[in-house]
Amino acid sequence: MTTIIARPAAKRRADWMLQALDDVAGTAEWLAAQRARSVREVLPALVMRLDRLALIDLAPEVRLELMRLYKRPVLKVCAALPNPDPRLPYGGFDKPTGLTGEQRLDALMRGNFDRLFQELDRQRYRCAAATEENRQWVLRNLFKFHRRQIRYAMLAARECPPHTWQALHDLFVYLVIRGNVQLDAAVQVDLFDDGFDAEIEYKRLLLLGYAGQRGLSGQAALDLLLRLPDWARNTHLSDPGAHLGVLDLMLVEVSYDRPMRVNDASLREGFRGWVLLPAREFTQFVDHATHCQATDLRRSRHAA
Repeated sequence: MTTIIARPAAKRRADWMLQALDDVAGTAEWLAAQRARSVREVLPALVMRLDRLALIDLAPEVRLELMRLYKRPVLKVCAALPNPDPRLPYGGFDKPTGLTGEQRLDALMRGNFDRLFQELDRQRYRCAAATEENRQWVLRNLFKFHRRQIRYAMLAARECPPHTWQALHDLFVYLVIRGNVQLDAAVQVDLFDDGFDAEIEYKRLLLLGYAGQRGLSGQAALDLLLRLPDWARNTHLSDPGAHLGVLDLMLVEVSYDRPMRVNDASLREGFRGWVLLPAREFTQFVDHATHCQATDLRRSRHAA
């Protein structure tokens, strides 16, 4: 008598989620098939696939094509999820107890783009996919998903996923060392012909992280997002050695997984990183907005 052992449902589900994981044509078919499924079904499948994808070894040209395939569906799923509203407590979500689905997807996309960027750079003389055009596309998207993470955290009054800031600092330091960013250049030169500039983007994210630390919320948080690009252009990164003995400096400490912080004491010694000199309009905006928030909070408590 033959004993038939039923295959566990969890195993069948995992097999479906990871089907054709390392195959470009198979992944394209898998993603196309997900259009008939609900976001509730697709979300955990994408999380599982992207998590596994970051761990497996692939030729750079294969990983590049896979990331091109994943970008649009991931953004569509994120758009279908509830968006944080800074005018509501915790962005309209429950009190933060972990990462939301959108945070997980953005973090996994950032991690996969980071690995791909490193692989293209390591093999830029031996790999046909390691063209400057492909490298620029990956770098743009790497910053894009960093920005999505930090923006989401501010709007939802949540922490960024672990390693977000360290990965961002490491990326920018690498670009400076490699010569893609020249902080002392008298003339700003865009890294890409379409106007994207890695230094401006980095400073934009530093300003965004600072606003989140200050607890900026409400309509002011939405207004900030619109004005950040201009403020970032008028913000500067400076060598710490030029500011010894100065009080209340904004320190960008690239050895730590955190946004910049304000040093209440005078700067006594140099450190690995930069002093950020923000646009005056930015600090005035944040100071005014957070002062109004504190005043409104006191009034509401008094009225209660």
